[in-house]
Amino acid sequence: MRRVINLCLITLVIITSNIANAAGRVSVEITNSSMVNVSLTEVVKGEKLFLKDYYGEILFNVTLEATPTYQKYFNLNNVPEGVYFVETESEYEIKVTPLLKNDKGVSLIDTSSVTVFKPLVQAENNIIKVLFNNMEKSPLNLTIYDSEFRLLEEIIGNEETVLKRTYDFSKMPKGEYKLYFSLKDRTFIKKVSI
Repeated sequence: MRRVINLCLITLVIITSNIANAAGRVSVEITNSSMVNVSLTEVVKGEKLFLKDYYGEILFNVTLEATPTYQKYFNLNNVPEGVYFVETESEYEIKVTPLLKNDKGVSLIDTSSVTVFKPLVQAENNIIKVLFNNMEKSPLNLTIYDSEFRLLEEIIGNEETVLKRTYDFSKMPKGEYKLYFSLKDRTFIKKVSI
């Protein structure tokens, strides 16, 4: 058990250092009163770029191929005033940068960029390991369901910085299980087969 916890901590350190490096890879700048420049470096295949409005409607969506750099300009001249979000999504994180469009143009909302870490779930030899980095200490709900959508585990309102759990499924029937992680306005679903 101690070995599993140590491996989880080592994994967390490696992922956190990779994410810290990734955080510097995304740049969002305002080039003129209505133009937004998004630059990404060291793009990994499958990385996604979104432009969303305040209500979550996707205005732009692209899944990228591996490339040293990617650049996209968004002209927000013809969109209504309001709050918009530039989101980049990789395997381990989602970085959200909010923008404000008003009658004066577009501006970044200072110090409002956030990084949401995705949960890690590993299944090996009937053991499911869960690791979730909750840097904001936001209330997190974790629920686990079997293939017939029966509730097996529920953790509500956990505010730990790092949620680590190990579940022994050796006495459970073979099949697919779903883990739902709910954090603020996001839900991550991870599927595992035992």
